[in-house]
Amino acid sequence: MSVTAVDWEAVRDEAVQYLQDLLRIDTSNPPGNERAAAEYLAEILAREGIAPRLIEPAPRRTSLIARLPGRGERGPILLQGHTDVVPADPAEWSHPPFAGDIADGCLWGRGALDMKGTVVMQLMALLLVRRTGLRPRGDVIFAALADEEAGGRLGAGWLVDHVPELVRAEVALGEVGGFTLHVGGHRFYPVQVAEKVGCRLTVTVRGDSGHGSQPVRDGAMAKAGAVLTALTRERLPLHVTPVAEAFIRALARAEPGLLGLLDPAREGQVLAELGKDARMFEAILHNTAVPTMISGGSAANVVPGSVRITVDGRLLPGQTAADFLREVRALIGDEAEIEVQHTPSHTEAPRDAFFAQFQEIVEEFDPGAMVVPYLLSGITDARFFARLGTPTYGFAPVKLPPGMPFWTLFHGADERIPLEGLLTGSRALYRVLERY
Repeated sequence: MSVTAVDWEAVRDEAVQYLQDLLRIDTSNPPGNERAAAEYLAEILAREGIAPRLIEPAPRRTSLIARLPGRGERGPILLQGHTDVVPADPAEWSHPPFAGDIADGCLWGRGALDMKGTVVMQLMALLLVRRTGLRPRGDVIFAALADEEAGGRLGAGWLVDHVPELVRAEVALGEVGGFTLHVGGHRFYPVQVAEKVGCRLTVTVRGDSGHGSQPVRDGAMAKAGAVLTALTRERLPLHVTPVAEAFIRALARAEPGLLGLLDPAREGQVLAELGKDARMFEAILHNTAVPTMISGGSAANVVPGSVRITVDGRLLPGQTAADFLREVRALIGDEAEIEVQHTPSHTEAPRDAFFAQFQEIVEEFDPGAMVVPYLLSGITDARFFARLGTPTYGFAPVKLPPGMPFWTLFHGADERIPLEGLLTGSRALYRVLERY
């Protein structure tokens, strides 16, 4: 059946209803409790004659897997997304984060973008394959996963380690890619082809303890302050990866000044001129070491003998933990003790014919826009599937209006997705499956 035979208005309304229902299921992680979301999706699939499989490695930490058979001419394509979300403080929101309100042309709620909205797009694409009788060359696997926001150990990581045959695929589509980026009056759609690698540090500084009534000028607190100052004020060295260079050179067609980001002598000035927008570029051009937690002391009147600082480290592709430690030591010195938590991974997907089709698909709903490869500064479940040899592309297209702050909505207050953007993504993913 041709794509023109699909009633896209009905698809949009159906997708909105599914996403509203999912947003109203609180799967904040911790604790997760993804079972209710998995059971809701399982009911939808069962009604369509698709047999879901629920997998629960720990109580209520449930992932769902479903598969539609293809023609067997190539390996499966995996549509993978997670149903857990980060916590939300209702006091910071214009609409309650778990109400699924519709306002101003958007559906509001925690997970609308990250990433229940994408899960619904993937679900709709799968349902359309079933309803239209389409048989791609390979099987289509739909995976709604638990625990991504807390590291994936009970979700994608568990599946890859214990039941890899359920999720092994030739290629995968995941999160964080295909949103509109407005630059210099032009529209770009970044598609994630690579991501950074986590390298968490625990930095411990020590000094004399004592009574709080007598100042200790060179103790653990002072040393912790020096570490925090160095890590928050200084950047680690510039490293231009091939993906980041391709991304910046593409955007520079609209804003030539961005080319200065590739020049060590000019990068700092360009970042300063970009203001808050500099965060995205800085993160894809540097290893980053961001202090996120600090602990020390046992009482208000006791000078602590040690202070611990947790640092969220992210490594660029090709960088090692040893490289990162050298850069951090260059900033904070050699006195502090550093404990490293790091698992190497490689997630870069090829920019081949499969990648090239995204440009053609995006042009169907946004003529004149350009697809560009993107290096994600965060970490996704793609790293687990990479261990099975499966490359993941972040492709869940959402057409955004100028001024809609995509990156601040990710994990931020007032997360929302345009209703038409939900349809765009569903339609685009179906087009991928049509071509597969």
